[in-house]
Amino acid sequence: MRKQIIGMENSTTTDTIVAISTPPGASGLAVLRLSGSDAARYCDALFRPFPITPLKPSEMAGYTTAVGSWADLDQIVLSCFLAPHSFTGEDVYEISCHGGTAVKQAILDSLLKEGARLAEAGEFSKRAFINGKMDLSQAEAVMDLISAEAGRQVQAAYNQLKGQLSGKIRTRADKLYLLMARVEMILEFPELEETPPALAQLAADISEEGIRIRQLASGYGRGKIVREGLKVAIAGRPNAGKSTLLNSLVGENKAIVTSVPGTTRDLIEERIIVDGYLVHVTDTAGLTQSSTDIVEQEGIRRARQAHAEADLLFWMISPPYPEGADFEAEISEIRELSADGKDIVIVLGKDDKGSSDNMEAEIKQRFLDIEIVRFSIHREESTEQIRKQIREHLQNLEHRYDQKTLITHERHRNLLENAAAELNQAAQGIGKGLTLDLVAASLRQAAEYLAEMTGDSIDVSLVDTLFSRFCVGK
Repeated sequence: MRKQIIGMENSTTTDTIVAISTPPGASGLAVLRLSGSDAARYCDALFRPFPITPLKPSEMAGYTTAVGSWADLDQIVLSCFLAPHSFTGEDVYEISCHGGTAVKQAILDSLLKEGARLAEAGEFSKRAFINGKMDLSQAEAVMDLISAEAGRQVQAAYNQLKGQLSGKIRTRADKLYLLMARVEMILEFPELEETPPALAQLAADISEEGIRIRQLASGYGRGKIVREGLKVAIAGRPNAGKSTLLNSLVGENKAIVTSVPGTTRDLIEERIIVDGYLVHVTDTAGLTQSSTDIVEQEGIRRARQAHAEADLLFWMISPPYPEGADFEAEISEIRELSADGKDIVIVLGKDDKGSSDNMEAEIKQRFLDIEIVRFSIHREESTEQIRKQIREHLQNLEHRYDQKTLITHERHRNLLENAAAELNQAAQGIGKGLTLDLVAASLRQAAEYLAEMTGDSIDVSLVDTLFSRFCVGK
């Protein structure tokens, strides 16, 4: 099934494209991909099969391979995928060769000389989308799989690639089409159903569908963190042990640690994996009220921005503990962030250098429900306690969005919310006596938003923008 791509009605994709599909640099093996109606002809001109597989490329059956030489450049394995049963829906040939930079480039040049065109970024996936081999959300999942760093990202992308999200969107779209048919029926035959009870039921059904779509959109709460990673920031005064905590979580000395306050002036971000989730951990500059150093002031500004953007904040308080006005200022800043809904854990650092009992009791008097953990670089279990806090935050997130379909792209969330808003407007409009042709227009617009999610109806400029983010060769 070809898509309705607005602005592409008269365009064609008849030329044959080629690209190196494996990452740059030398490797043991590399793959070049060729797609288009002339792919077999170009391969016939350059490939010489060994006697064990004597067929020319144009004589090969789909899903078969042949071994031979390529233009006196290398010995290769040629894989054949014939239209329409290929990734792009066109004739596709894949060349597996040795992964030297010069070898890959020479094979690529030989195909360009024959007449193939160098593929644009994401053009193979774009052709797969245009030819109905996958919808737009599945195509986006391909790129998510390529860029995945953690197990949860792989799982979410694969589920989307299988069509899990597309199926739910099309189910909701089918419901909208039924609602549109009911409205059109009333418009066509008003004497049949245009009664107050019938209209009230129609409004209720439209409102119900809006609620279901908004529930789908709420899956972005967890989906965003699955795809982009959990943001964790480490805050506190200078020399509170923030860099030590970062190094402990990462397992390497990534941040400089000294006894001199103010060693960290800029943000230091590292990535770790916790329970299959990608976690971005950011060490920030120490907070002080009295700095006149321009560089330190900029570091503090960036630190506060990182604190505001974090999903989880570890606030370190370490001996010598702050007293008087300094302590009150620190408590005030923690309270302000907590009031904004920030998930904060107080970390009593350098616990090996003295008892933290009094400070813990003091903090508990100020914050009845805040988590407090003790940390010492000299105790192995301390790092696990910090990881446990991250793990519990992620588990709370899972419980909050339990049973919800993951929405991992902001584009999807926005389209779902827009569709829900149109349905809400339609339902309220019926109650206010809005003419049914305007109600029908809102229903059609909601359906268009869902069609844009899957790419069943979409503007060519958006298609080009989305696929331009892909890597060349995919």
